[in-house]
Amino acid sequence: MKTLKFKQGEWCFCEFALQQVMETEENRITGVSDGMFRHGGYDLSDRCYPIEMKVKQISDTVAYWSKEFHALKNNALNHPDLNRELIRRWVELCDNRNDENRLKELYDKLSEFGNSVVRRVRDLNFEEVEGVSLFRR
Repeated sequence: MKTLKFKQGEWCFCEFALQQVMETEENRITGVSDGMFRHGGYDLSDRCYPIEMKVKQISDTVAYWSKEFHALKNNALNHPDLNRELIRRWVELCDNRNDENRLKELYDKLSEFGNSVVRRVRDLNFEEVEGVSLFRR
């Protein structure tokens, strides 16, 4: 049986944001809150990490890309899937935070992914057919 990583009331990083553990059941974290919004699920334990400088730096970097994607202001952008991918990459970065070589490799891949998304969305804004813009600018 696994042990609970955090107790109710403790703080952690969950999905690249500082959160307080609000609810637990058995050995699972089932609810967290950033003070404004609550987030719940069957088991958030695998997405909660301790308040450490490396985890904060990783979280800040992933949050930067999330903000960049939202700043693109493209209504057709698939934010739910992009967010899931950022969370997946954040977990992988956090899991490898003590392996400097692997961490650098994962940071590089995150940067490639983020830049690729931004570049492609911006390129779409300039698509034309016979001189007619496909998207409003």
